[in-house]
Amino acid sequence: MLRMLRLTINGTAVEPFRKNIVGYLTPLFFSGMLSFLLAGCSTTSHSSAKLNVMPLPENGAYFVNAIDLDIAKNNLVPSVESLSALLPDQVEELEAFIARPEIAELSKRYQVVRFINNKMVNFNYEGLNYNTAQAWQNKSGNCMALAMLTYGVAKHLNVRAVFQVVHSAPLLTHISNDLVVTSDHVRTFLYETDAGGVYINGSEFTVIDYFPDRNDRTGAVVSEDEFLAMFYRNLAADALLANDLTLTYSLLEKGLQLAPKYIPLINMMAVVHRRVGDYQVADAYYQYGLQFESNSLTLLSNYNYSLYSQGKVLEADAIYQQLIQLENETPYGWYSMAQEATRQQDYFAAEAFLKKFINNSPYYHQAYYELAKVQNAQGKVLSAKKTLEKALELTSMGKSQQKYLAKLSWLKQSNSPSHR
Repeated sequence: MLRMLRLTINGTAVEPFRKNIVGYLTPLFFSGMLSFLLAGCSTTSHSSAKLNVMPLPENGAYFVNAIDLDIAKNNLVPSVESLSALLPDQVEELEAFIARPEIAELSKRYQVVRFINNKMVNFNYEGLNYNTAQAWQNKSGNCMALAMLTYGVAKHLNVRAVFQVVHSAPLLTHISNDLVVTSDHVRTFLYETDAGGVYINGSEFTVIDYFPDRNDRTGAVVSEDEFLAMFYRNLAADALLANDLTLTYSLLEKGLQLAPKYIPLINMMAVVHRRVGDYQVADAYYQYGLQFESNSLTLLSNYNYSLYSQGKVLEADAIYQQLIQLENETPYGWYSMAQEATRQQDYFAAEAFLKKFINNSPYYHQAYYELAKVQNAQGKVLSAKKTLEKALELTSMGKSQQKYLAKLSWLKQSNSPSHR
C-alpha cells in the first residue's frame, strides 16, 4: 500500500509531497483472551475522569523485587527527553538547513515541513520503533517513528506539535490466535504559537498526514504526554513479545507516569501481572481502567478471562453478559474471543462473538468457516451449510475483490448515523 504525505493549511489541502512512502500496519495481538494494542500509531479515546476515581494500583512484589535486583533493566528504559533529542551533528545539519536563503525566509512551521520532506526522500518504512535521532540516522522506522521525528524537529525549532489519531479502512491481511493486522495512524498539527488549547482559534497551522487516504476517519486528539506514552507502549509491546516481562513492566511504568489513564498501558500492565500469577494486581488494573472506559472490549475480555482462570465463575459471567451487549467499531477482539470460547466448547458464545465480528468485517472469509463449525457443533446443520456457502463464495474471490469489499464495508459504517 503506497500513500503520499499530505499537507493541509487551515483545513485547505495544498500540494502534497511527491514522495511515496510505504503504508504501515497496526497489529493487535492476542494470547488466549489476552489482548493489547501494538499500534504503529493506533490508540483509543477515553471519557473524562469521574469524581473520586480509584487510584492507580500498587504494583506487585514480583516486579518491584525484580527491578531492585536487575538495575540494568532501568538503564534500558529511555528517558522522556531522549525520545525527541537530537545528536550534535543532527543539530548542526538542521541549523545549516534552515540557514539556506530559501528556507530562512519561511515561517518556523514551514521550516519543519520542508526539513521533514527532505528527510522523507528514500525513507524506508521498516515498522521499527525508532526515536527521533534513530529515525533520522537510519532513514527508516514506523509511523510512530515518523511522528517522533517530526516532534523532535518541531521541538528544536520551537514549533508546537499536536497529534490526532486517524482510523484507516481496517483491511485485515492476517488474523489468528496471535495476530490481527489493521491500519490506523496519527497525523501532526504544527502551530506557530504555543497558546493554550488544541485547536487554536485564528491561528494558522499545517497538518502533516503521513499515510493519507480519502476514506480515513479522524479520531481523538492526544496530549503531548499521551503521545509519548504511546511510544513507551510500543516499546513495551516489543519487550512483551520477546517475553522480557521485567523490561515490559519498566517501560509500562514509565508510560503510566505520563498518561495514567491511557487504556492500552493499563491493560498491558494487567497482562504482565497475570503472566506472573499475580491475579490480584492484574484485576485491580482492569477495574482501574474500566472506570475510565467502561465498555472497553480489551479490558472486559481480559478481565473476563482472568476471573474464569481463578474460578470466579459468577463474576466472570457478569462481565460476559456485558461483553455480549457491546458493539465495537474495531471488532477484531471478537474473533479471538470466539476462538477462546470454541476451545472451551462454549459454542453458543463462540457463535455470538463470530456474528459480531462478521457484522463489522463481512469480507473476512475465515470467520465464516469458524462460524459454520460452531453452528454445526450445536446441531444447526442448515445454518452451518448456508454459512459455509458464504465462506466458499468469499474464498473464490481474488484479493482485489476482497479488498473492495473491505473498503465498501468501511464506507457503509462511515455513512451510518452513528458516524455523522
